[in-house]
Amino acid sequence: MQPLTHHEMIALAAPFVRQGLQVDLPGSDRLQRRLAFRPTALAAEGALPPLQQSLLLELPDAGPARLIRRLALPDGTVAELACEAEDAAALLAAVQAVPPSRQLPQVSGRPLVLSHRQAAGSPTLQLTRAQVALDGLQLEMTVSRVGGIAAELSLTPVSGQPYQLPEDLLSVLGLAWSRLSPVRGGWQCSLQLRGDGAQRSADAEAKLARSVAHLVQTLAEPPARFHERFHRQRWLVTLRRATPLLAALGLIGSALMVPQLELGSGSVVNLLIFNAPPLLLVWLFSMREMPRLEIPPLPRRPALPGWQVTADGTQADRASG
Repeated sequence: MQPLTHHEMIALAAPFVRQGLQVDLPGSDRLQRRLAFRPTALAAEGALPPLQQSLLLELPDAGPARLIRRLALPDGTVAELACEAEDAAALLAAVQAVPPSRQLPQVSGRPLVLSHRQAAGSPTLQLTRAQVALDGLQLEMTVSRVGGIAAELSLTPVSGQPYQLPEDLLSVLGLAWSRLSPVRGGWQCSLQLRGDGAQRSADAEAKLARSVAHLVQTLAEPPARFHERFHRQRWLVTLRRATPLLAALGLIGSALMVPQLELGSGSVVNLLIFNAPPLLLVWLFSMREMPRLEIPPLPRRPALPGWQVTADGTQADRASG
């Protein structure tokens, strides 16, 4: 990697200096071909709080240059925008064309902290990551650049106090949301996205907004209210989770009945039975998520008043009234 020369740094910084920005020499790295600019304060505007903006210009030996804008909120969370273009002036124009409100929209009174990338020659933004602060929980979304790969949602308690969340907390919203799986420090859920490129990113932002609105309302109410509002959806989720097991039992029952059938060598049924194993393998590998053979728990009405678990093992009443 060829280090940046002094003359290159002056030429690259020129469009930024004309906009009133100053080079941050201690934060820059000539060997890694990175040019940083001093943070600037952005005043509060509309629903947006005061922000701190920082810019980092990266110039790899191969490929387009990249300008990264980071918008830091007062609580420390950061919305990042990475734009790619051939020259510094085009990069600065591309970043300035995206208002901060585009990356910090409001849903149910909560700011969505969105991070995007904009590929060279493309006018569209692609969502890569999102963070949302809920009541005692942090929701994060990670979107893969590879089409067809599900996004990941994670819920993490921020206070260190544990929560007791049902596995179908998000899957009641539809087929795109999988069940909540406990992981170290919280829970994870996969989220299927439709389309590719701009359509995929728009679908991710729409489903994120729907998830946030659902969680804000649900966590503000007692767990019993969740059971009442989504009683039908919870049973549908249970049936959906039981489908692989029911299908396996049906196949076993069908196999036991085959010897009792009088089938000719040219029978269509006999042909289907013979080709059933490879067809089933093709079907399994074509699915977005491998099926789980499980007996799902039946949806029951929670008796405890809150979602948060206290030190004595009971749940705190965080949603009284």
